[in-house]
Order: sequence, then structure tokens, then C-alpha cells
Amino acid sequence: MKKYLTFWTLLISGMLFFVSCSDDDNGPDGSNGKVPQSVLDAFQSQYGQTRAEWTIKDGYAIAEFRGENGETTAWYTLDNARWGMTETEILYSNLPQAILTAISESAYAEWTPDREVDVLDRSDAEKLYVIEMKNGGTEVDLYYTESGILVNEYVDNDGKDNDYTGYLPQTPTASVNDWIEQHFPGARIVDIETERNGTEVEIVQNGMKHEIWFDTSGSWIQTKTEYGRRNVPETVQAFVNANYPDYRIDDADRYETATDTYYCVELERGDREKKVYLNEQGEEIGRPDTGTDIPSGGDTEVTTGIEAFIQTNYPGAVIRERDYDDGRIEVEIFHDGREKEVLFNFNEEWLRTTYDVRPDELPEEVQSALKAEFGENAYGRDDCECVETPEGTFYEVEVRGDWDVYISAEGDIKWVED
Repeated sequence: MKKYLTFWTLLISGMLFFVSCSDDDNGPDGSNGKVPQSVLDAFQSQYGQTRAEWTIKDGYAIAEFRGENGETTAWYTLDNARWGMTETEILYSNLPQAILTAISESAYAEWTPDREVDVLDRSDAEKLYVIEMKNGGTEVDLYYTESGILVNEYVDNDGKDNDYTGYLPQTPTASVNDWIEQHFPGARIVDIETERNGTEVEIVQNGMKHEIWFDTSGSWIQTKTEYGRRNVPETVQAFVNANYPDYRIDDADRYETATDTYYCVELERGDREKKVYLNEQGEEIGRPDTGTDIPSGGDTEVTTGIEAFIQTNYPGAVIRERDYDDGRIEVEIFHDGREKEVLFNFNEEWLRTTYDVRPDELPEEVQSALKAEFGENAYGRDDCECVETPEGTFYEVEVRGDWDVYISAEGDIKWVED
């Protein structure tokens, strides 16, 4: 009997040994079919004898296991076994208070959050919290830092789980890193994107998000600082209070280049929106022309439906930026020598397109109606705005320096605002 028990004890022990050591055979690495021992050692050093299932992707060994907070995923580089990122889950109710407050003050305050939140701990990069919000059939993933800074918004079009490989930490070039250390000491990197004409580095510092653009040689080109609604500079707020008291600030960004510094302020009043530009002294200026081929921030990837609409209605257009704002998709394009902003809802239905036009480019019907109503020299040299909508084309024109007139392309004045 003792021999019988010994035999089965040895057999079971052997099976357990095989199971515990088979993790490195679960995913091929393109050569010997095993996860490198150095990776397994790094994993064991970080998580002990935890059982994991391994896969290989894009130069990383990825471990999926059950950790202290439930289902967990960890990434390690194949070449040097360096830990890159760990994804865990927490309950929405356990989010940092700064994030809960930011959501309650945002356009997503009335949306329904998913019960669980993904947390991305990353090596030498800012920790991110990914919250899925739903409104009817629309789902949006919001990426927040621990201090409540919204750094990204993505519409969930396919319903598939995000593997977050795009958020694995990246290392900037030495010259880019030195510039950031000099101008934003202690800043944390959120994301690095390399485009055909340069590199965009997203950082956070002192409760604000900055997008910094460098050319292909690593030389600094532009910095965009996002103030949102809560950190609006006093100069900007004073201008809005004095000139647009009935509007609220939806967004405010500061742009700095080697030759210029200015603010772009988005204003709202009900369904009406207005974008104004200010210099550092808080004086209104025309839309600056940077003269440089750089994105305005955000991503340039759009869905096939949106791309098809743009190419059909604005043939030859170049997509400069795609962003999300207040439950809408904003796409900035360059078409016919102009920058145009094309707006869609989350169902990818076109809402409107806006762009600047010179007063002498207004249709004759519009010019005649304005002169008849306000006099021969009613409007000056300031740019007007063309607003294309499903209902027709309209123009917003400033007359006599005091009034904004909204008029159809046929010359029918819709409203006048003091």
C-alpha cells in the first residue's frame, strides 16, 4: 500500500511540476517557442510564484494572471526582461476623488459609467485610469491621470477590449528628453507619437496637460497647454467677461512657438459656439497662421465612415487632427487652402463644418442684405465664419464692431446678437 501511495504521490508531484513550469511554453517568441527565462525571473521577482498564461506580441512577453485586484496583465520586454506596464481593475466607486470630481464637472456627468475601471501602471510614465462611459448606444473610453486630468477620449466603435499596447512606455530621444527636463522639470510623460514630420510628446505637470511638438531633428517647434474649464488664465477670463458675458468658456488652450504666443478660446451659449483668439495681453486677434505643418494636438485617425464623408464632400482634404469634445467628434482638415473644422456626433452623423472666410468672399446675396440692413460700410476687414450644416450654409459676420449677424447664404438674416 505504501508503494502504491508513493507511486501516485510521485506521479501527481510530477504533473504539478510540469504545470508550474509550463508557463514559458504557452506562447512562441519566434525562435525556440519559449518565454525567455530572464522574463520569467523578472515576473517572479515582481509577483512571486503566481500562475500566469503567457503570450508574445510586438516585442513583449505578456502575462495574464489573477492578482490581488483580480484579473491582471503585465508586459515585459523580450530583449531585456524590463517591466513595462501592468493593467489591473478597480471599482468605479474607488476612483481617486480628483477623477470623480472632474467627471462630475464634465460633459459626461450624466453618462453611465461601467462598474469596473482599468488602471494602467507604467514604467517611468504617468499612471492612467480608463473609464468606460455609456450614453444610449454610445460608449466612450476616458483616460484620466490620478490628479483628474483628462488626457484622452476614444469612442468605442467595435466593442472589443483594449489591449493597451499603445500605452506601453516609450523613451524620447536624448535631445527631446533634455528639452522637456529643462522647460518642464519633473513632468510625467503620458504618450509619445512619431509622425512623418516630427514627434509629439504628451506630458502632465502641475495639474495641466501639455502637448509638445518637435521636428524630425528633435528641435522644439510648439507647445500647446490645455487649460480646460477650471484653470482658465485671468487674462482670458477677463476678456470673456467683458466681451462675451453671455457665453461660457468651453475650452481654452495656449499655443507657444519661437515667434508667437496666443490663446484659442472656445465659447458656448446654448447651441451657439464661437472660437476666438487672443494674444498674451488678452487682446482679440485673427486666427494665427503658424506656417508650419504640425497637428493641433490629438490623433488623426478617423473611422472609415467619417473618412468617406470627408473625402466625398471635401475631396483631397488632409486630416490634421481628430479630437473628442462634449460628446462630439471634431475633425480638423486642410481643404482648398483653408483649415476647416468638421463636427460629427458619436453616431458619426455630420453636424456642421466651420471655417474662416474674408468679407469680400461673402456671397453677393449676403453682402447686399448686410448693406441694406446695416449700411454700406457695416462690416470691416475682420474674417467672417462660414457654417455649413445639413440645413444649409450660413455666415456669421461682425457688423459695426458690436453685433454678430447670423445670415443664410441666400441673404436671410436669422439672428442678430449684441
